[in-house]
Amino acid sequence: MSNPWLANHVSSLGVHSTLTTSPNRTAMVEHPIYTFDQLIKRQRLLLKLIGVDSYDPKFRFHGLTFLFVCLALFFFVVSLYDLFLFKNDMFNFVYVLITIFFATIGLGRISVFLVYSKVLPNLLLQTYYTYQVIKNDERELRILGWYTQLFQRAVNGYTLVFIGTSIAAGILPIGIYLMTGERVLPYGVVLPFIDPSSQTGYELNYIYQVSCIIWTPPGLVASECMIFALVLNICIQYDILGVQLQDLDELIRSQGPMREVMIAQKLRTILHGQQRLFSFITTIEDSHTVLSGVEVLSLGLQIVITLFVLQFSLWIPGLVLIPAFTLQLFLFCLLGTIIEDKGVKFSDGVYNLTWNELSLGDQKIFRLLLLSSQQTKTLTCARMTPICLNLFVNVRKLM
Repeated sequence: MSNPWLANHVSSLGVHSTLTTSPNRTAMVEHPIYTFDQLIKRQRLLLKLIGVDSYDPKFRFHGLTFLFVCLALFFFVVSLYDLFLFKNDMFNFVYVLITIFFATIGLGRISVFLVYSKVLPNLLLQTYYTYQVIKNDERELRILGWYTQLFQRAVNGYTLVFIGTSIAAGILPIGIYLMTGERVLPYGVVLPFIDPSSQTGYELNYIYQVSCIIWTPPGLVASECMIFALVLNICIQYDILGVQLQDLDELIRSQGPMREVMIAQKLRTILHGQQRLFSFITTIEDSHTVLSGVEVLSLGLQIVITLFVLQFSLWIPGLVLIPAFTLQLFLFCLLGTIIEDKGVKFSDGVYNLTWNELSLGDQKIFRLLLLSSQQTKTLTCARMTPICLNLFVNVRKLM
């Protein structure tokens, strides 16, 4: 799981930088790229174990990938069968329906891995490049460190909660059986033509559901964390461009023999960085917009269906599912709002530059920067609506 690009270029770019913490003290601080790389390796290892690490440029559809896709499709088909099986049992019917939406999200992510296997490696490469071009600027390193720490906490928290809950769901039926003698299953999905009320049928269904716990949560967690890494990288690039705009404005207001040359270089650097960022956002949008639509629709329907059931009777799992689904949808929309807000702030920063003191040649470059900054890029839900808190509010209103 080594990253050849990282190994070949990190040392040459000198990312093992020093950060000055005070006028009289300099501390050696490990560059955030190393922490970021370790987190990415962990997620890619999970994806590799189930055969869908298409962030690897050498990824090819192979036997393990085929097995994983077959397991996912089988789970989806069994869930559809169980809808018919439990058509007269409202609680089990709803439980299966909610499970189907999870399966839909999983199949959507698998589709992204397979359809965009040529695109994802480049997206990951761009995230590393964002780290590697920053070497000695303390402000930019602070931005990297803050977002890397946020990414680390998000990965650890999401992994702990999601996988921990899945493991607890697999173990809980054993505890219930030992204490009460009652046979319960972790999930509502049961195998076709196998009666879960019989001893043998119960054991077979329990084994199948536990086997699903082994391969499903790691894939969902890893894929979600990789998406989170891409989205946070958008925020990093916007913040770094903001720092560069401040430097440019100071250069414009300053006086010196190399002033014009430095201004021209900084303008081109910012314009190049903006174009790279917009291309990055566009690529994420193209590869993930349908998946975003599937996830928003699935989470929204899961919340609506669970609320509907709770109107008629107390359903304990629903009391846990509603806040979990709501929080996931809120965070999903919050990230979109943050990106949208950073785009607006960048546009304002460009507009507020002391552009009137630029030379005529630099003003032409500035005009390109200004025009492109006014066309902010956003992530959308199936290209129908921007991903933002307004989307979350609209979904909540439908409930």
